[in-house]
Amino acid sequence: MAALVALMALSFLPSLRRSLHKPIRFDPDRPYQVYTRDYDLEIEANDLDAVLASLPDRRWAQRFPVTDPGPLYDLEKDLAAQRARIAPSQPQDSSAFDGADAIVSLLIDHSGSMRGQPMFFAARAALVASDLLESLGAKQEVLGFTTSRWKGGQSREKWLNDRQPAYPGRLNDLLHIIYCSTGGKLSAQRCADMLRPDLIKENIDGEAIEWAASRLRQREERQKCLIVLSDGAPVDDSTLLENGDRYLDHHLRHVISEIQQAGDIRLAAIGISHRVEQYYKHGITISSPEELESTLVQLINRLLRPSP
Repeated sequence: MAALVALMALSFLPSLRRSLHKPIRFDPDRPYQVYTRDYDLEIEANDLDAVLASLPDRRWAQRFPVTDPGPLYDLEKDLAAQRARIAPSQPQDSSAFDGADAIVSLLIDHSGSMRGQPMFFAARAALVASDLLESLGAKQEVLGFTTSRWKGGQSREKWLNDRQPAYPGRLNDLLHIIYCSTGGKLSAQRCADMLRPDLIKENIDGEAIEWAASRLRQREERQKCLIVLSDGAPVDDSTLLENGDRYLDHHLRHVISEIQQAGDIRLAAIGISHRVEQYYKHGITISSPEELESTLVQLINRLLRPSP
């Protein structure tokens, strides 16, 4: 009987340790830091197969339904047909917008809550936006951001092996994806990659925006725009557990403030049931993913053709 009681007690120890983990108090004066960048990845979308297949937790995604990418390929054909019909009959307008000196970067949140319909409509909106930018003669980039693993990945494993120093900073492995780089156009095939159930995990927005902005700042175009599509605040359990629950949110606000004050990039965001106006000067909140397409088109036109 005593042995049975002892075994039961041991089985409860892991959950007991978790419940006794004292919440970390967030310190706004402590600068944002990264515990290690050794496991961060920046990849082209066509490398996703190789990267995701190597992850030890890839099987968890099998419980989620697969989103049919077929409508994205149909949309691509429809957009091409529309362009073919319009181009020969459209008269040259000398007052039309010249996008040759403009670039727009679209940065898409790949957090777990974007799974399914939100990501499908984000991919659809990105495809339509890409076609619009090409018609305007503007350059474009389409980027995505998530983490390679849930709850810390190799970054957390390294921290544990290092005896868990306090306030470690960001504690997960970033995964930044390039779906379309400057000089190209987004394809339905690349949009279909966004729908992979094994891709979307956690979201560290501040560093993703820094990454997208740094890519824009390497460009010579004078008109630079960065648009973020998101459905929630930044969340990474591993980081927040060891640094305080406002750690990522505070960094995101700091990054946005720096870019807006610099003024070299027009930064904007569309939030799906998420009030992005509390973060961004140019923020639009929509109530459903279905509104993404029309809202994004309107936002691009407004950013590229600002009122006097």
